[in-house]
Amino acid sequence: MKQGFRYLLKLLLVLLSPVIFYLVIALIGSTIPVNSHSTPKNTEIEIYLYKQDMHTDILLPVNTKVISWDSIFKPEHSLSNPQNSEFIGFGWGDLNFYRNTPQWEDLKLNVAFKALFLRSQSALHTRFYQKIPVSENLVKISVSEDQYKKLSEYILETVNAENKREIPPVSGLHYYRDDAFYLAKTSFNLFKTCNTWTNSALKASGLKACLWTPFPQGIFYHY
Repeated sequence: MKQGFRYLLKLLLVLLSPVIFYLVIALIGSTIPVNSHSTPKNTEIEIYLYKQDMHTDILLPVNTKVISWDSIFKPEHSLSNPQNSEFIGFGWGDLNFYRNTPQWEDLKLNVAFKALFLRSQSALHTRFYQKIPVSENLVKISVSEDQYKKLSEYILETVNAENKREIPPVSGLHYYRDDAFYLAKTSFNLFKTCNTWTNSALKASGLKACLWTPFPQGIFYHY
């Protein structure tokens, strides 16, 4: 009986070791700051980090001197064709996961497994906002024009749109009446999640971020 219990305990340790290792690495990566001493002048543009459950979006003004997002990700790509929106939200993830998991309670084990462990198509999710939503999971960041330009370039690079032309949306996929999806480069996996994408966007822009995180808590820890 005791020997059987020891075998069971060893089996559990073997099965749980990768999970524990992953969580420990995530914790370490989340606490190591990047760009923590960056203090640019003339931070005139306001952007927002928006956490929804285990996902983060970046909310940007639709029109600035740097870029007009509605000329690339057009309002008519959504169901309601919203006009005069002040902000547009960007989030990245696995396309199949987006298709099958509109809400976290819709999550299926096979969908999660494919997203985390199998190479698949990713997508950029955009949503227009008439005004910034009221939420305790919202962080405002003031950025310089140069930082905003780098952030814009990172987003455009995600959908291979360096030439800033109109990008065709994914047909028939919407969560809301004011959103749309676009095919993106690279593949979602265990080490590159939606939150890793957001954190990398901040790092590439010279904004505060952490070394690496698969979870939103790692990003918000530094804000």
